[in-house]
Amino acid sequence: MIESLFEWLLDPAKRTHYGYWLSSLLVALTWAAWSWNKRKGHLQSLLSKSYWCNQSTWQDLVLALGNRGLFILLGIPWLLLTLDIALSTLDGWRLLGSVQEAVITGPWVIACYTLFVFLLDDASRYGLHRVMHKFDFLWRIHQLHHSASTLTPITTLRLHPLESILYQIRGTLVHGFCAGSSFFFLGFQANSWEVWGASAWVIVFNVLGANLRHSHIPFSYGVLEKVFISPAQHQAHHGVTTMQKNYGSVLAIWDRLGNSWRSGKKGYQLPQEAQPLIKQLLLQHIRWK
Repeated sequence: MIESLFEWLLDPAKRTHYGYWLSSLLVALTWAAWSWNKRKGHLQSLLSKSYWCNQSTWQDLVLALGNRGLFILLGIPWLLLTLDIALSTLDGWRLLGSVQEAVITGPWVIACYTLFVFLLDDASRYGLHRVMHKFDFLWRIHQLHHSASTLTPITTLRLHPLESILYQIRGTLVHGFCAGSSFFFLGFQANSWEVWGASAWVIVFNVLGANLRHSHIPFSYGVLEKVFISPAQHQAHHGVTTMQKNYGSVLAIWDRLGNSWRSGKKGYQLPQEAQPLIKQLLLQHIRWK
């Protein structure tokens, strides 16, 4: 039971795996080394007691453990739901014709399937995230994530239980649809490239400093921010007056198409005070301070 509660630290498919904390620290050290005198203060802040011991960070931890415990108790069979969606997707495609035979074989199949899953997964994350900012009821669920006054890697798990379920449903729909579609168009169930039981693109994304997105290390990608969302861009998304920008997770193309892209080099202001957790769990509007 205890091990299951801390799965988010032990599962290589999770951004919060302890190995990705270490790789993100290495990225931060490399970033700071390029201009040590100007950037060393950002690293020093990570070692301060006030960064880890404050109301906002404790709320992050409570929500991380609480949501994990809730999912264990509910015991929702997500894998079976994914399979059911895959079969329903296959039945839907069959209305258009019979199962196809793959026109490409070998590693190209895996490469194309991995890319397809990645693009659909990333686009769906952007879509759900943006919708949660648009509609009042969904915003009252999502505001809990934005009320963090301190950003740490655990903040990525700072989610209302309803938001955790919504994102789990999103992932189930995406992977079920991809599985059913691959069987129809290829004639067999394709799989993404995997390393340590996680998709290769997930590993690359996490190793290259994904945990810096919820930190106070303003790591910008420069001109590459027009292609990939940098940690600095996502930090700006947490700003009180800039949260309508940079909804994307990995690719910046969705924000550019949706006119919500913003450079990570511009300033932003996080909430100054932590909000009562119970009030947010009850979906009451909060006043930003």
